[in-house]
Formats: sequence, C-alpha cells, structure tokens
Amino acid sequence: MKFLPPNIIIRFFTNFFATVAILLTAVFLYRLTMASSNGYDIFDLFGGKKFVATAPLLGQISASRVTVDPNDLKVLTVVNRALADLTESVVPSVVSIDTKKTVNVPTRIADPYGFGSYLGYKQTERPAGLGSGAIVSEEGHIITNHHVIAAADEILVRTHGGGQFEAELIGSDPIADIAVLKIKQPEDADPIKFPALPFGDSDKVRVGEMALAIGNPFGLSETVTRGIISAKQRQLNDSANEYFQVDAVINPGNSGGPLVNIRGELIGVNVAIFTGQENVKVWQGIGLSIPSNEAREIYEAIAHNQPLERGIIGVELDTVPIEAVRAYRLSNRGVLIRNVATKSPAESAGLKRGDIVLGFDGKNINSPQDFIIRSRKKKPGDTVDLKVIRQGQEITLQAKFASKSASSTFTIKKISGEKITESIGIQVQDLSEQQRDALGIPLDLPAIMISHVQPGSQAETRFRAGDLIHIVNRDHITSVDIFYKVLENLPEERSIMILSRNGERFAAVLNF
Repeated sequence: MKFLPPNIIIRFFTNFFATVAILLTAVFLYRLTMASSNGYDIFDLFGGKKFVATAPLLGQISASRVTVDPNDLKVLTVVNRALADLTESVVPSVVSIDTKKTVNVPTRIADPYGFGSYLGYKQTERPAGLGSGAIVSEEGHIITNHHVIAAADEILVRTHGGGQFEAELIGSDPIADIAVLKIKQPEDADPIKFPALPFGDSDKVRVGEMALAIGNPFGLSETVTRGIISAKQRQLNDSANEYFQVDAVINPGNSGGPLVNIRGELIGVNVAIFTGQENVKVWQGIGLSIPSNEAREIYEAIAHNQPLERGIIGVELDTVPIEAVRAYRLSNRGVLIRNVATKSPAESAGLKRGDIVLGFDGKNINSPQDFIIRSRKKKPGDTVDLKVIRQGQEITLQAKFASKSASSTFTIKKISGEKITESIGIQVQDLSEQQRDALGIPLDLPAIMISHVQPGSQAETRFRAGDLIHIVNRDHITSVDIFYKVLENLPEERSIMILSRNGERFAAVLNF
C-alpha cells in the first residue's frame, strides 16, 4: 500500500479546518446581524418560526411590526374595517344628478291674425341625463362637471338616504369642466345642514396612493370603486387641462363624482374615461380626474364671489416644426412663440416672435399644452425662468406674470327671470284652456298674459293688464317658465318683445 507524503496530508487538514473555521465565522456573523435587525432567515424557516414583517397600518405615520399568520385575520380585519368606515363616512356627501332638457321642435303654425303662417315650435322633453356630484358645504353647494349640467332646464339631485331636491346652477367654467350647483332648501322647514366633503391638497397627492371613486354609473347610485393614482399630469388630446390618472373603475354616470383619499378628503373630480377605441365607451383601466386644487379655486370664485386671478405673460403659441427641431438639434420639442402682445410681460422680458421655448423653470416644454399648464399655476407677480433658442443660440430670459382676472372663463348665473320681470314692472301668467277659448286664442299659439302692471314703473306707459306676450327676439313664449328662461339669457344689446292687444300686434324694446 502506498501512502501520501506527510506534507500533503498536513496541508489537506490545515486547509479543511481553515475552511470550516471561515464558514462557522460567517454563520455566526450572519446570525448576529439578523438578530440585531430582528430579521427572518432561512434558519428560522427550518426551525418553524413564524414570519415577522414590517407593515404600516392604515392611518399610522410610523411602521408597526405585526405578525402575519395565515390563521390570524386581525390585520386584514383592521384594514377591511378601515376601508368600510372610510366609505361609510364619505358616501353621504355624494349625490346623483338627473337633468332634463326641454327642446323646441320647429313646426309651421297658421297666424290667426291674418299674416299667413309663421315658424312655431312644439315643446318636447329630451331624455334625462345622469351624473354625479360632491357636496362641499353645509349650505348644499355641489361640485360637478360642467358637461353634466350643460343646457339643462331642470336639475334634480338625490342624496344619500333617498332625499330628492331641486338644484340651481350657480356658475360654471366650461374650459375646466367644473360647475357649482346649490341645493334649494325646502321653504316650509328649517334649513338642512348637509354633510360636506373637505378638500384635500391635490399638489401633495403621490403616484401609488390609494383612492376611492364614488358616483352614479349607469344610474347605479352610490357605487364605490377603489384604485390608486396611476399617474399625474395626464391630458386629453383636445384639452390643455391636467388630470390625475386612476385605475379605479369609472364609467358613464361617474362624471362629476368625487375622488377621495384615505383621509376622506376630496382630491379630484372624476371627469372621463379614456378609451382607445371609438366604439368602446366603458372602463378600460384608465380614468381621469380633475385635481381638487383646480376645482376648489373655481368653486370659491363662483360660490363665494372671490376673485380668481391667474397670471399671464402675453404670448401666442404654436407647435415647433419638426424641421426646426432637426436643424437646431433640439434636446426636446419646445414651443414656438407665434406672437408677443404689446406692453405684455413677455415683451418686457425680451421674448420675440419666432423664439423657441425649451424650458420653463427648469422643466422641459414639448408642446403648447405644456406651457399653458405650467402657466395656469402661476399667480400675478410670480416669475419664471425661460430657456429660449433664438436663431440657434440658447439664452435665458425671466418673465414676471401680470394679473388678469380669469372670471371671463366661467359664467355666473344671471339675474333670475322673475327678478327681471319685476324690474320691468309687470306680472305674467300662463293661459288656461278656458281663457284661450274665451279670448279666441288657438291652443297652439305661443302666448302668456300680462296680469298686472306696476303703477309708476317703466311698463306703465307701454303695457296693460291683458296684453299677450308672444315672442322675445326669436324665442316663442309658450309658458311663464319659458319667458323667465329667455329673460335670463338675453343678449347685452337691446331686445324686441312682440305682443298683441285686442288682436293687434305691436312691438316693445327692452332696455335694462
């Protein structure tokens, strides 16, 4: 038998024991490190130790250590109860909105006074529209989308618990798609205090935060869906407005409903669903919501008559031609200055027609919409650093935003038709079938009657009780309600009212 040399045997055992010593040291250090961090390692797994994880509980700022045991549902129960409590607290502030529109259908009507025939109208009612809204004041102010109530003749809101109220339009901003309604309080009862949602700060919203969308999709009131903020600063193709993108389910009828955070604060007004297919109008995983700070500004301006001012610098914008992008080797697309207003902040800053703006306060600009969105956030007196390319040379300019009231972008409800009628000095009434028969007035002839003329008013010299009102401008007056609505929407220039007295027609000019 042949034996290995002693020096080889000694070297083998030396290396073996050294390797074992290194492994034992490594295991000791590893266990020491895991013990100091209270971690969970493979030895715990083999030993049957329960998994310990760090998980922030809903509503807590600092993380708490909890044991997750498949047989212990305490943690899930806490989260589940918190979500249910949150939903229960915000649903009473959400309303369903039903709208109706009466339209005039043209028809040819014979003139009983011998002037041939004229183009008249039949009244038909358009099917009701559906939408949602959020109560934001105890007095009953509601925020919703402008497109939900646009051109509506009648607005009804249904509250949590089944209450139904009429609501009036206080004002709206069609560009931002925000409208403010107010619930009409019952006249024969004490004023109701409505549960109001508080506003959250949408500037502090982070991508990934959880949110609830509540609304009236397809007429299914108080529908609640949950998701996260998927992205910020999203835009529709045909709009310069900025939106939150959410993956909570939003369908037709959700428009105008609130998007709320885990604190029960309104952080957005749900406005639309995004669809890549023209014939598909249901949720595809992408919903859009107007940030609450934008909605709050408009609400306070309309409901509380507070000034809404946004800064302007006075430029007309256009898309940068792709040829210019290539010629100047631009790092981003930028925006082309098409024109600079005279005596504007842009002119004072040195901006010129033909300049290409690449940066706005250090952020890239790639379209006119980018520039508009960032400008809308500026207040009068704010300054902005603009990175500009002029004839291939890069320069930096500083512009100071001027004050321009944004009130022209939204409309405030005008004086009611009743008030205008009172200011003229008349009272009017609808004609019953018996009155029409007694006076020989055809049922299809548009007419209401002046029932009283106020002594000493401007109407006293022109009108008499019993005069019939047929037309105001081109609108045929078929009822007192129509008369009031026409008066509410008269143009600023003078208007003509067509009346008749004892079968003789005459005209009156309205100036007020």
